[in-house]
Amino acid sequence: MVEGEGLAPSGADAAPESHEHDEISAGLLSAVISLMPDAAVVVDGEGSVVAVNSRAEEMFGFEPGTLPGEQMEVLVPERLRLRHRGHRASFAADPQTRPMGVGLELTGRRRDGSELPVDISLAPLAGGLVVASIRDMTEQRAASAAQAQLATIVRSSLDAIVSTTREGQVTNWNPAAADLLGYEPEEIIGEHISRIVPPESEAVLEELLDAAFTASVAGARDTEWRTKSGERVPVAVSASPLQTDDGRVGGFSFVIRDIRERKAGEQELRRLLAEERRLERQHAATSEIRLALLSGRDLNDSLTLICERAIELVGADMAALVMRDEGPSRVVAGAGIAPEMFEMEFPLEDTVADAVMAEEQLLAAPHRGDISKVELPPELPEGAVLGVPVLAAGQVTAALTLVRHEGEPAFSNAEQLFAESLAAQAALAIELERAKKDRENMMLIGDRERIGRDLHDHVIQRLFAAGLGLQGCLPLVERPEVRERIAEAVEALDETIRQIRNTIFELSAPPGTTSLLRVRALEMTKEIEGALGFAPTLRFVGPIDTAVPERVIPHVLAVLREGLSNAARHSGASKVEVVLEVTGTWLKVTVRDNGVGIGEVRRPSGTANLAERARLLGGTFELSPREGGGTELSWRVPISS
Repeated sequence: MVEGEGLAPSGADAAPESHEHDEISAGLLSAVISLMPDAAVVVDGEGSVVAVNSRAEEMFGFEPGTLPGEQMEVLVPERLRLRHRGHRASFAADPQTRPMGVGLELTGRRRDGSELPVDISLAPLAGGLVVASIRDMTEQRAASAAQAQLATIVRSSLDAIVSTTREGQVTNWNPAAADLLGYEPEEIIGEHISRIVPPESEAVLEELLDAAFTASVAGARDTEWRTKSGERVPVAVSASPLQTDDGRVGGFSFVIRDIRERKAGEQELRRLLAEERRLERQHAATSEIRLALLSGRDLNDSLTLICERAIELVGADMAALVMRDEGPSRVVAGAGIAPEMFEMEFPLEDTVADAVMAEEQLLAAPHRGDISKVELPPELPEGAVLGVPVLAAGQVTAALTLVRHEGEPAFSNAEQLFAESLAAQAALAIELERAKKDRENMMLIGDRERIGRDLHDHVIQRLFAAGLGLQGCLPLVERPEVRERIAEAVEALDETIRQIRNTIFELSAPPGTTSLLRVRALEMTKEIEGALGFAPTLRFVGPIDTAVPERVIPHVLAVLREGLSNAARHSGASKVEVVLEVTGTWLKVTVRDNGVGIGEVRRPSGTANLAERARLLGGTFELSPREGGGTELSWRVPISS
């Protein structure tokens, strides 16, 4: 065999009797290397290839039979050949068997110049020959590199990666797992996975393991795992099977991602969406209230609507609008409260609303009793309270009060802001109602002025003309009874003119006034009419209702009552005349009767009171007999400010 000839040691001087032995050894060596599972190359002491098997030729890309005779360095990259010759010389000086896998990273060179990682075992043969068994390590190196890369990825992963056996014992624990869950590897490896899985999350773990074991497609699941300190951490967990060489599931790998930031972001997003929906509802409610106000809706209906929207959008269990004019505070509108609360009157300075109106600012407290001392029915809420002032026409005359049941949270800043917005709507409703009444009053005043002008310019003038005409006829009448009848008619016309003038003054007074002196004087004379037995004559001169201050009216009424009562008790009169007259800055009250006169005053307490009232106001009081019989009471006081 050609290969056999190349197996003889270089420079050997073989005897004829040993030639047959060399042929047998060469044939045996060729048979042996051809049976080797790895590529095999036999070289002599000079580094020349003397024999190869087919696997070596395939590995290095040489045609069959072309490699023998080449230097061994043809299979070594150029950059390593010098070093390789030194290694070969060292080995020739001390030949020893070197098995594969001794930790050396060796590189071979193919005929086309490409390189491949190899592992080589060397064995010395007789005659200075060396057989090299060469194994292609491309796949093994790639697997090792992949495994090393995987280990690097696991170590450097920002997600926690945990591996377990099929039974659940932890076998791998990367640094991210230690950071997330608090256990160091030596504390948790060998422990069961249930140590970090709280009972409420076991169902999720079971689903993940079942999907991994059956090779079902299952994405990461949001759940909570337990840290070393016992804290529950929101995590997203995915599970994968770890398969053995024979394809069985030998364990599981878990990727655990910290989702606290995501959960916080989701919660914030939910809060913002809820806030947006709340603002939309509030804007809709504000539009609804304004539309109701502009449509001319009744004030109480508008205020009730505001209370209803406060309960709905602020989250109160009771809402009430409390107003205070001159008297005690009262509930004028509300929602979610007992019907008996409406129109209830409370002691001043005892309710939440009164405290708000007194301080003219928003008040809030955890319990209604912290501000209010008023006892309410037991079915009404007593929890967190919020009072908001209602500022109308530059004054706080009302308050919106909101109350929650015990145990509910206090009103938030956002809820307080919307409550202030509702209070502003209530103020607008009150302002619109006042403007509406003012407009109606102005229209009424205009009508009264027109009627007064017509009465003055037409009716009075005609009556006055008729009276003058009748008076002009008196000299022409000879019969006394006719003259008397004409004089009575003229007097009746004069009285009618005086009454019409009083009516004109009454029409000039502000409409809707409940404290008109004219009205109250008429009511008093009506009360005394029964005691007198007849109706006294009441006459008004000047702007009685507009010029007399409110502080003077009670004194005037007291004077009238005393004067009329005296006439009824003592005078025996058949006629009583009362005159209220405003002249400039003075008011004069006169009560005249045609009775028996003053006589002896036994108890002057009544008249003394009238004199004292006049003195307090800086005026005068006189009680004197009348010419022809009767008594005249004169009470005169200043009315200027």
